[in-house]
Amino acid sequence: MKIHALGYWGTFPAPGEATTGYLVETTEGKVLVDCGSGVLAQLQYVCQVADLAAVIITHHHFDHIADLGVLSYAALMARTRGLRTEPIPVYLPEGSPELTEQLRAEPLLRVERIDAGSKLSIAGMDVSFAETVHPVYCLAVKMVQGGRTFVFSADTSVCPPLEAFAAGADLFICEASMFIGQEEAALRAGHLTSRQAGELARRAGAKRLVLTHYPRYGDVDQLLREASEAFGAPVPRLSPRMVLEV
Repeated sequence: MKIHALGYWGTFPAPGEATTGYLVETTEGKVLVDCGSGVLAQLQYVCQVADLAAVIITHHHFDHIADLGVLSYAALMARTRGLRTEPIPVYLPEGSPELTEQLRAEPLLRVERIDAGSKLSIAGMDVSFAETVHPVYCLAVKMVQGGRTFVFSADTSVCPPLEAFAAGADLFICEASMFIGQEEAALRAGHLTSRQAGELARRAGAKRLVLTHYPRYGDVDQLLREASEAFGAPVPRLSPRMVLEV
């Protein structure tokens, strides 16, 4: 698996970058996980919407779904230009009925509901989900292929079941929206601090940890140092379209 980091900021993107969005590529297809603000622009450096095997949405907050509307327009263009005829599955949990109806209006998109019990087989991967602790219903995602495991936390505060879900992951991309000392604020907002993310990954026995959902204030390098100390290994800083091999 190749994980293309299309977006990794929380709340709103840095100039020229994007909020949450990861493209998971295998030899059998490409799956977009979340579609935040700016993600569609970043996606086009790697592939077109018509090339996607599926789209998976973890929850209905704007920094994870802001580009879904324009993705539906890109699907419309792919359909009218004859670039693709088979519908693209869009898997998403319960959320905005308005967004769901908008997506269903495009024949090239097939909306499918998912929850914590859902199991999918996409692009040669076995995909499963776990509910996280967040103000809206939110799902962590696990993708397994050929004995290799990628886990994406989505958004969450302290969530003991996530530790078991991420156990032994070859790559764990975990949110860390706040710094050491902001634990109470993180709990109220449904997010993790840097240290909490590092400790979670260490207890889960994850082989590699990468942070996501960077805060739009403070020093991101400090966030990474705090997580690295808790995890016990270096945590790299993401850059636009950085590729992580699993």
